[in-house]
Amino acid sequence: MSSEHVQSMTGRRLQTEEKIISAAADLFLDLGFKKTTVRAIAKRAEVSVGRVMSAGDKDILLVKCYDRWIGRLQSGTYTPTRPASAKTRRMSAMASAATNPVPETPGVGSRRAAPNAHPTSAVQSHLVGIFLPFLEFFASHEDLSRDYAAALMRAHSKPQVFETLADDLQRQLSSSLISIGISEAYSLASAAALYDSYLGILFRWAASDMTLDDATEALSRTVAFHTQLRRPV
Repeated sequence: MSSEHVQSMTGRRLQTEEKIISAAADLFLDLGFKKTTVRAIAKRAEVSVGRVMSAGDKDILLVKCYDRWIGRLQSGTYTPTRPASAKTRRMSAMASAATNPVPETPGVGSRRAAPNAHPTSAVQSHLVGIFLPFLEFFASHEDLSRDYAAALMRAHSKPQVFETLADDLQRQLSSSLISIGISEAYSLASAAALYDSYLGILFRWAASDMTLDDATEALSRTVAFHTQLRRPV
């Protein structure tokens, strides 16, 4: 079999899987996880039920949909549909004002800050702002997000949210921490800890009656700890 033929078959398979994930995403958002059937996904994607199952069962398809949504949120090409609360709108506005890298902040990473250092609250708002689109998306689709958290526990696959997407987001966090004077080694450790805290908050949210504001506040406290803790010189 020629390499061109193999590449063509691979391309068609990927295109078909993309159609299946797109169809599943639309139905999950419209009907919810429980009411969406594999047969309905097959009909929407115009493929056989067997072809859908070859791409994954409902759990795996939901995880793949979230990988896609989270990827788009990280790239800024997806906007949550649910209006944010007044509190998260304020935090989002503060985060936008703190988008550019900021100088060192008193007590963060050095014994002496630059004369024009921004207040720590702006630094914290910037870091929380990195997570806000994800929190708002989960709030927009709370039932589906709870189903997603459960699917993650059941799915026998490697979600991108734990691999490439995690690496990309941690690089963003690390870069922001370095910009306020935290050493590279500490910034990498803190970025990983922040990411783990974010995932933990999402799972806690899925299993409780937390609100968007509660989740944002919990994440804010974690961010405050990692930006206010004095680092050894």
